[in-house]
Amino acid sequence: MDRGTIDRMMRREEELANPSISVIVPAYNEEAMIADCLRALLRQDYDGAYEIIVVENGSTDATGETARSFGDSRIRVVREPRRGYVNALRRGVRTSSGQILAFTDADTRVPAGWLTALVSRLSEDGVVACAGVFGFFDGPAWMRWLGRIAGRANWHLAGANMAVWRDAYEEAGGFDPQVNLGADLLLDLRLRRIGKVVIDRQLAAMTSSRRFLCAPVSALGRYFLNDAALLLAGRPLFPDFPNYRLSAFSGRKTASALGFGISLLLAAFFLACELPGSQIFGHVVAHGGKVPAVALTFDDGPSPATEEILRILDGYHIKATFFLIGENAARHPGGAARIVAGGHCLGNHTWSHPLLAPVESGGRLGREIDDAQRAIRQATGVAPELFRPPHGWRSPAMMRECGKRHLTVVTWTVDSCDWKGVPADEVVRRVLKEASPGSIILLHDGRGIVASPNAENTVEALPRIIEGLAHRGYRFATVADLLDEEAAGKKVPSQTADGRD
Repeated sequence: MDRGTIDRMMRREEELANPSISVIVPAYNEEAMIADCLRALLRQDYDGAYEIIVVENGSTDATGETARSFGDSRIRVVREPRRGYVNALRRGVRTSSGQILAFTDADTRVPAGWLTALVSRLSEDGVVACAGVFGFFDGPAWMRWLGRIAGRANWHLAGANMAVWRDAYEEAGGFDPQVNLGADLLLDLRLRRIGKVVIDRQLAAMTSSRRFLCAPVSALGRYFLNDAALLLAGRPLFPDFPNYRLSAFSGRKTASALGFGISLLLAAFFLACELPGSQIFGHVVAHGGKVPAVALTFDDGPSPATEEILRILDGYHIKATFFLIGENAARHPGGAARIVAGGHCLGNHTWSHPLLAPVESGGRLGREIDDAQRAIRQATGVAPELFRPPHGWRSPAMMRECGKRHLTVVTWTVDSCDWKGVPADEVVRRVLKEASPGSIILLHDGRGIVASPNAENTVEALPRIIEGLAHRGYRFATVADLLDEEAAGKKVPSQTADGRD
């Protein structure tokens, strides 16, 4: 560990109790949007001090006057006459005083717990920056629906919903002054060299869909190609943003119709990837057949929480199925070994739980599977025959790679939503409401590749789930047992909650 990292960690310890935050909002001709953005920022439930810096970037409308009209001491309006998104960002940083730099856009509305959630994630060991996901608050219903599906696929720091420790920002060199479109991704890549960048998929900001309504093909193409150029070549293909404004766009009906068609195709692809029972890309096991048994499955382990879950399962004499992330198995080999020693079933859940698995190449997916298989075998002596895709998302390439390795792809029937951090009562309610004969139930003993995840809701809910299902007459089986029964037509070797065969 170098001296800079040690110094940063020592300063971080002193800052963790309600660090001060500077929220930077770049704005160009946002008179119509800025007021709602600021109202959302002023409603934050954060206990610490925070300031809001609106950077008026050469606007010709009343953006600055609208922001000043709030008369709130937390809001400061500064002017950056040089046009350009990155110029506004850098001016905001220079003007700011917070220990944490948070960023959002003038056409974006953040939830009341936004700052609290960002600080919580930034307080985790080794985390230097955090971002959330997105949805649309305007546009036609089909666009808002698409936003809910595609917006959660964000995989890097995004300027409308992100925060970074100031010292890490400065160490990474800040925003590149030559890059507007992709400035956030370039900063993300720099920050990953000095610490962890996390994406919180429960932290959703609502933004305007106008750029996709105005020019859907151009907007999608620019973002995709620009990200690809930054990742592959380290420089943007399109350094600047187009000026999307609905009022200035004369072909809205044509664009909306075209956008609708494109969105339907994208939505169909995402649904085919995501729906647990979809067989469009190949055979997937999402249900164990109509038998009076259910399979409890746990994803993302092993982790420190795995020990407590194994203790609970052992107390009820129940066997379950654990889909292990290879990186976590390498980090906690003892936990992986104890899963096997307890007689439980293992599955492969990739090496690093990649977010963009549906669009990864077959070669990359194959390496993810093989690396995880190797780590699991090394920790347990067992090579899994089951595979669960990260987030449940599949693609033709993924299914081909699994087929080459003779892995059975398993999804689920019931999503407990414990991964969302919902209370244990809600986890129990969802499972007991949705369980049916043969259900494969999705639970988690980890949270991706987080080293010390908070799985308290799962641990608290598990005994009540077991007792509730047993009370309804269900028996418990591993996924492998359910598959054996379906194939052979024999009685599943399942257990009751007290372990009787």
